[in-house]
Amino acid sequence: MRVAIFTETYFPFISGVVTHIQTLKEGLEAKGHEVLIVTTNPKATCHYIKDGILYCPAIPLKRIYGYGVANPLNLQRLKIIAEFDPDLMHIHTEFSMGIFGLFAARKLKKPVVYTLHTMYDDYMFYVAPERFQNMVKPGAHFYFRNVARRATEIIGPSPKVVEYLRRCGVERHINIVPNTVDLSNFMPENVKPEEIARVRRELGIQEGDTALCFVGRLGKEKSIDVMIDYFSRHFKGQSSYKLFIIGDGPERKALQQQIDRLGVQQQVHLLGRIEHELLPPYYHACDLFCTASLSEMNSISMLEAMASGLYVVQRLDVYNKDQIAPGVNGNLFTTSEEMAALLREEGEMDAAARQQRRNGVTAYTKRYGREEFMRRILNIYDRAIDKYQRLYLKKR
Repeated sequence: MRVAIFTETYFPFISGVVTHIQTLKEGLEAKGHEVLIVTTNPKATCHYIKDGILYCPAIPLKRIYGYGVANPLNLQRLKIIAEFDPDLMHIHTEFSMGIFGLFAARKLKKPVVYTLHTMYDDYMFYVAPERFQNMVKPGAHFYFRNVARRATEIIGPSPKVVEYLRRCGVERHINIVPNTVDLSNFMPENVKPEEIARVRRELGIQEGDTALCFVGRLGKEKSIDVMIDYFSRHFKGQSSYKLFIIGDGPERKALQQQIDRLGVQQQVHLLGRIEHELLPPYYHACDLFCTASLSEMNSISMLEAMASGLYVVQRLDVYNKDQIAPGVNGNLFTTSEEMAALLREEGEMDAAARQQRRNGVTAYTKRYGREEFMRRILNIYDRAIDKYQRLYLKKR
């Protein structure tokens, strides 16, 4: 099978969606399928293919870190896709590359699988001021409903996708396929103890400290300011509690100003972007993964943290709580007091209890295997091809 995958961003840009697509690409290729990634490159002056990736010239978007917008109806790009002759188009974006994927599918008469990765209502502030949200959202819902209508099959990583698309007016069946990534590099047996010790020294984590981390894009939708605020209310001045935030994005300056204003510079640290292959010892150096985000569909960085043994402290999002089995791999909070209680629970554990908890979290994470993920994806692909062929033949 030949599969063309459309995404607005790909490496070297780092995000959960990019990591998901890489896992999908590698899984397909391991099973003998051919893959062409179609993505933007704001620095490119012409279309070019390198290592199975078609890079398309794009205009960079300053407000949305790492993104570019390409011509969605480019005929030169269409010719390249036609030469690849995919059996199926898989779009992972609703914007310029997604529009092009739908355009190419219509011209080349190919089925489309559409994966929704993003809770867009939480991102509307990027395109319109808050006072205009009530006018913008209905138009956005109409747009996403139209994208879904044109797809042969729809995939979402959690029940939250179903809830969101129903709110947009989509009544069709939606396949729920939880995210997976290649977690082997994050498993304890594959991370050198000396690397973990080096990172702990680098970050100033002492024996007996309780170190939290967050890994992700520094955008408003991640509610990192809420996490910092909750942390500072209960742990300011308690040097044994530390919070490390890994990632970059448009909110970095504002978050640093918040940290300075709250006077927690010695406890809360913005580490900036760390290359993905260098992340494992940073996870392992910490004790907990903490997030206050309500915009996640099925967090990949959370999966990586759990593979590393980190118990997750997650702000309750009723539509995205399925990654957490309370008391097994993490727990949920709604207030700063509840978050603080979970942090203190970890802080009061002795070394043996902490290690036992870590072992349990890592073991639980093994349920997110790549083989099951690929089996479900390929079943959806086969169904999409069969459904499209039947409809196409019927029309003829």
